[in-house]
Amino acid sequence: MEKHDLYIFNPDCELAIANGGRFYMPPANIVRMAEDLAFLPAYLGGERDGVLVSREVPPDFNRELAIPVRPVREEEVAAHPEAWRGVPWGRSPKVCRWMAEHGIGEAWQEAWKDSYSRLSARNVLLQLMDAMPFVEEGIVPRVCYSLEEVKQATESGDWLVKAPWSSSGKGQLRLKHPINPKADEWMGGILKRQGYLMLERRLDKVQDFAMEFQIANGTAEFIGWSCFATGEHGEYQGNDLAPQECLEKKLRGLLGAKIIGLLKTHLPAALQTAFPDYAGCLGVDMLVYRGTDGQLKVHPCLEINLRCNMGIVALHLAARYLAPGALGRFLVRFHPHPGEALAAHLRDSARFPAIFHHHRLLSGYLPLTPVNGESCFTAAIYLHDAT
Repeated sequence: MEKHDLYIFNPDCELAIANGGRFYMPPANIVRMAEDLAFLPAYLGGERDGVLVSREVPPDFNRELAIPVRPVREEEVAAHPEAWRGVPWGRSPKVCRWMAEHGIGEAWQEAWKDSYSRLSARNVLLQLMDAMPFVEEGIVPRVCYSLEEVKQATESGDWLVKAPWSSSGKGQLRLKHPINPKADEWMGGILKRQGYLMLERRLDKVQDFAMEFQIANGTAEFIGWSCFATGEHGEYQGNDLAPQECLEKKLRGLLGAKIIGLLKTHLPAALQTAFPDYAGCLGVDMLVYRGTDGQLKVHPCLEINLRCNMGIVALHLAARYLAPGALGRFLVRFHPHPGEALAAHLRDSARFPAIFHHHRLLSGYLPLTPVNGESCFTAAIYLHDAT
């Protein structure tokens, strides 16, 4: 029987790797995110692929887009494992155990763990600096093995402390002086559980962006740019939705064509060296920042997401599901109280009605995952003046 991809949204992958246990239980808000946004990877797949869901998805949900991927429940996977090939958002001991038990994927290998740490991003950054000497040395993260090292290194300046294994926007702390007991407690906990901390200078951010890749047979293929926004604490907020030529033009306007060309030239080789045995998609988060001299500069490897990410979803949405000329935003939002997400969904559906052209969204608001009275996390497209 021909196998088809079964997409699995597991946003706890880095937290599960850090924990290491095959039966790790993520925090309640991550569980809720996984449930509310389970259908999101459907926009990545092709004909007869599936996406794992734990809740019913209405049969007419977003029928105007003619999405080729269908929702699949765990019972169907258990009944017909020979039909599926597991494609998780990201590998972890937990999801690999589940896939192996269901006969749709390989077991976790402990040798993979180091590849997912922030040290991997640091090593790629150092490789890039050899080929791109204009990258400032001061952006290289420092590895600290004790609270004393952290405090000595941060006597002056503005700093971020990050856990070695954590997902984007999580596992980081902005240090303020004097360092308070809660910060000491947080850093001490990370040191105890993970062994060290990563210390970075806080930069004057102008634009978050990323390069997205697909790695297969040892070759890293650049598949597109991602321009996105993060909040005060680094939490992901949303992506620009636009053709690739528009995103690259925006980045060339900030950094110049030379730097953009050098990133395209040198980053694939660095990734192939760093991850020789990895297969799948990944994203390299970068930063345009303003240096102390007032000039715009690039941080070419702030973080590596060795998994799928929202930028890759945005890339596929723009290419597959937006009408020519349509521009807008892909947003992920959190509504802490029951009923708030549904109220916002109904309001935006009325204010910004979705308009389609040949099964592609031309303008308006479109939820990408079902929204009900219990939803907390939502993912949606807003085009043109809909935001």
